[in-house]
Amino acid sequence: MPRSPSNNTMLPLLRKLAQKVGGEQAQNELRWLTEHVREELTDIAHSSRSSDGRGAGTHLGARIWRDQPAPSVEEIERDNQRLTSIQWAWLRQAVKDRVEHNKPLQYIIGAQPFGRANITVRPPVLIPRWETEEWTIRLAELIATTVRSSVGGTAGRRPLNILDACTGSGCVSLGLASELPPDTVNALGVDVSPEAVALAVENLALNQALLSGNTVRFRQLDLMRSDAAARLASEAEAESDESRRASGSPAWDMIVSNPPYVTPAEYEGLDPDVREWEDKRALVPLLPPHPGAEDDPSGLAFVARLAALAGEMGMAAPSVSAADSSIGNRLPRLVVEIGGEHQAEAACQIMRDHRLYSTEVWKDMAGRSRVVLGYAKPKQGE
Repeated sequence: MPRSPSNNTMLPLLRKLAQKVGGEQAQNELRWLTEHVREELTDIAHSSRSSDGRGAGTHLGARIWRDQPAPSVEEIERDNQRLTSIQWAWLRQAVKDRVEHNKPLQYIIGAQPFGRANITVRPPVLIPRWETEEWTIRLAELIATTVRSSVGGTAGRRPLNILDACTGSGCVSLGLASELPPDTVNALGVDVSPEAVALAVENLALNQALLSGNTVRFRQLDLMRSDAAARLASEAEAESDESRRASGSPAWDMIVSNPPYVTPAEYEGLDPDVREWEDKRALVPLLPPHPGAEDDPSGLAFVARLAALAGEMGMAAPSVSAADSSIGNRLPRLVVEIGGEHQAEAACQIMRDHRLYSTEVWKDMAGRSRVVLGYAKPKQGE
């Protein structure tokens, strides 16, 4: 296979990237792009796929958000000797897309790891972030621990019905299902965007081998519709057994969501990598159009909608059956990602206003308030 001409060099590409993202980040991104083109184009040429259906890019993708030192300029330059002319052409185009067109690195590579899952990404569907991955894994650990320690443990227990609102690429549903023990969860991911649902279905097929008896489905649904609760109840009914219906338990045990929560003012300050490529509906809560409608200045309109849906579907009431109360009253009914401290207390109050009286805030690894959880526990003295 012919190698690249000797006048090909990494240094001009590195300088070009550094003007956009800074020196150290440019070194990392160029290394990731180089590894991707070397692995993926070679993989395609040889039609080699791993036994679980994931390509060689899984190894590369797993490094993108991991804590690694940036490679030296000399290390990057040595990669020059390992590229073909076709690979060089791809790499130059990738750097051009990154710098001149602000294309996000994940869209260029086409994949992003999320826990054990490998998520295909493409515009305009929201790229999974490390903050979402972090809380999804933490929530899976909480669910697994709660189920194991409940009365009767996992034996004969029905799976939890979990609704993933604003599912996007499907990363949260697939992340939970791939992390949890077998037969723990029935997850339904819904999104208003047909492009997002189509991508989520692709990701389900890609990660099916990791689900271990947990089920995941995806549907297109606008949760702002007045009949959204009824439609969701019908979806849950299709997956529920007779004992669940007879117990009077709510159709859904939990709602999880990375909803749109960016304020209009914050959106204007986002990097062009985000504003020019990712669906605004996944970032900013857009209220239904009506005379005199204004943008939501708090960014929490969709959090309020999810809390209202939880109330409409009976999720704010504590479980009454013995089989359900040992788990349902110890797990959150509503789990939503937020943008930081400026939204934490307001999001908690929204949940309390909808009878999810016990709330909790999780911080991310950067120390920012990132997730608000609402529990179905009676208000003290009620």
